[in-house]
Amino acid sequence: MDDFDDRWRLSGTGTWKLTDKRTGWNDGRHVQLTLTARTAVATRAPEPDDPPAPTTDRPQPPKTYTWTFELRRDNKKALELYFFFGAPDSRSTYILRRDG
Repeated sequence: MDDFDDRWRLSGTGTWKLTDKRTGWNDGRHVQLTLTARTAVATRAPEPDDPPAPTTDRPQPPKTYTWTFELRRDNKKALELYFFFGAPDSRSTYILRRDG
């Protein structure tokens, strides 16, 4: 299920683990975040260049979900969590940043 492209967001509680198992696009370590108890759901507004939302019934966001985040260091050597989205042959990168 492609959560970013389906425009839903989840909040809740869960667990995370650092793994060497190849679960993302790149070799090396990854963070797997598993949401085990959903507490909120929101919908992301489409970007101007996003395809139009389907007019048929859209699938409901899941009650549990697992994300895999890639890891890398930025130019200041700080750790970045990120994921790829979009078509596999023209992926875009979404970097998670802390507010503040």
